[in-house]
Amino acid sequence: MSGMVFSPVTITVAVGTTVTWKNNDANAHTSTSDTGVWDTGNIAAGASASTTFNTAGTYPYNCKYHASMGMKGTVIVQ
Repeated sequence: MSGMVFSPVTITVAVGTTVTWKNNDANAHTSTSDTGVWDTGNIAAGASASTTFNTAGTYPYNCKYHASMGMKGTVIVQ
């Protein structure tokens, strides 16, 4: 997370992969599933949070504070 965006916006990973979000911004962010699969809660500036994806699928997500500003992403699990 940097510049109020997830980078990369879309990531493709294998089943069983742990994805880590690192907050490189000065503001707190979240990684929050659009469908309620996960919510990291607040990720403070300089901190990180992880989620393990054990089921194949396409998982859209957002920062609950900045989604209206376009801070959205997608994890594709194959």
